[in-house]
Amino acid sequence: MKSLLAFALLFSLASCVSVDTRKQTELVGRWRYVDDRQSCEYSFERDGSFTGQVRHRAKIVSKFTGRWTVRGETLRYTYLSDTFGRIPAGATDRDQLLEVTQDSFVIQAANGDRRRYRRL
Repeated sequence: MKSLLAFALLFSLASCVSVDTRKQTELVGRWRYVDDRQSCEYSFERDGSFTGQVRHRAKIVSKFTGRWTVRGETLRYTYLSDTFGRIPAGATDRDQLLEVTQDSFVIQAANGDRRRYRRL
């Protein structure tokens, strides 16, 4: 009975990892979010690194690099550098992934805002 329980636990953990891996694979690529005031671009690489920038009223205000991962329904970022010094090295962020398709993904940011990023 114990071995059956251990197998069931390992199987359930393996299925969670495969879902995380699939979502992470789907997010590899270049993405952009745009609203009336700002835009944000991310380029998520297969190796877990990312680059990006934020523009406010068409002026670049942040240009950054970091590491990213998907855990469950959460997209996690760890920033390594920001050319403009707006994001300190080591800062972390996480957004809830609400939807992932081939052409877009939707996040809910920590402040409650929902944003749709479109593939470039």
